[in-house]
Amino acid sequence: MSRIAQSMLHHRKEEEEEEHKEVDTADEPEEPNVIRIGVIADTEVTLGLLLVGIGYHHQKFRNYLMVEYDTTLSEIEEFFHKLYKRPNIGIILLDYPTAKRLSPVLDRCKKLLPVVVILPTKASIVPYMEEKERLRRQRQREAYN
Repeated sequence: MSRIAQSMLHHRKEEEEEEHKEVDTADEPEEPNVIRIGVIADTEVTLGLLLVGIGYHHQKFRNYLMVEYDTTLSEIEEFFHKLYKRPNIGIILLDYPTAKRLSPVLDRCKKLLPVVVILPTKASIVPYMEEKERLRRQRQREAYN
């Protein structure tokens, strides 16, 4: 084999090794000092947040899940756990209907970070406000008793 062919073969092997290294580190945060925001919400809310720049996609990981009517609870729970366990996620944004579906899982979350924030949607704003008012009245009654 000529020196040029050997050099090309050696260069090609180095490129393949580089590709394998990148695939192996896909689950590691590429910038440990950057805290990201995760989103699990319906299409409308998620698209709005993606338009303002919250979306992030790196190899096999993305920080958002668009919840449709046919999205199963197990898919949502699995994605939530991925976000919750990831060290570079500081905030997880959930829309109200998704948070209701995930309430048993959310009750078990005790870590300080990531902070879970529930966003009311236009379809759920009235039930959300009614529940907030009910909880406020309940706390008020308990304070007087």
